[in-house]
Amino acid sequence: MIFFFTTFEYSNKATIFAILMDLIAYGLSIVGLVLLFLSVWFGAKFVIIGLLLFVLALFFYIFLGHFVGRSIARKNFQKKIYTDPIVAYNYVNNGHATYAEMAAKNPAFAQKYELNQFGKVTLRKK
Repeated sequence: MIFFFTTFEYSNKATIFAILMDLIAYGLSIVGLVLLFLSVWFGAKFVIIGLLLFVLALFFYIFLGHFVGRSIARKNFQKKIYTDPIVAYNYVNNGHATYAEMAAKNPAFAQKYELNQFGKVTLRKK
């Protein structure tokens, strides 16, 4: 079974939320599929309920997993980029900002890391 899930690189909170929403969506779609198979024996009521569960699964997967998860990640990232030196380090190493930009925004990052002679960000020696 292939499982597709949503991740956010700089926000573990948003990733956990999105994966939980994806799991709920997968559970709803499996129950909807079972109800569609059972509708052969128990009538049209199960078809309607099964289709409603599929629509609810899409709501959980697309709206909550992607859009709400993205807004959680954006808010969490805006807070972490100014306070967490590890997030700033990863942001610089991925090429999204320079060391000088992050050192100006995040003083904890500037205290913990420095540029070496080769232009790489490394831990400061004490």
